[in-house]
Amino acid sequence: MQTLFEIPGLTIAHDPDNKWLYVTWQGEQNEESTVAGCAMVLNKVRQTKSTAILNDGRQALNGWSEVVRWIAQEFFHALADNGVEAIAWVSPADWPARIDSERVLSFTTRPLVDTFEDTESAYSWLLTVAATK
Repeated sequence: MQTLFEIPGLTIAHDPDNKWLYVTWQGEQNEESTVAGCAMVLNKVRQTKSTAILNDGRQALNGWSEVVRWIAQEFFHALADNGVEAIAWVSPADWPARIDSERVLSFTTRPLVDTFEDTESAYSWLLTVAATK
């Protein structure tokens, strides 16, 4: 796996064998940092032609509730339009951030998204989804 981008609060790595991005969110996010981070994820999807994302939010904290609908209805659609077929979302341990994650999923229509408690389960699910394509 190769790290493509890293700043405090966000790391994006690429798994070229599986054509996946591994996105790790850490700490408190706000509207500005979330939108900027999402833009960078979309940029890396376009660069790598990734078809899936393992979104690790275990260490994410509350602070991005104002962009819940934007993530589900604009950002996720842009990912799907650029070839992302599935997102495995590892749920935050922080309760307010977990609620925001669940709200995102309630508005999501595409791509295929599922939530997990750990990265191992998320990884296994992505392998299963990729095998059916």
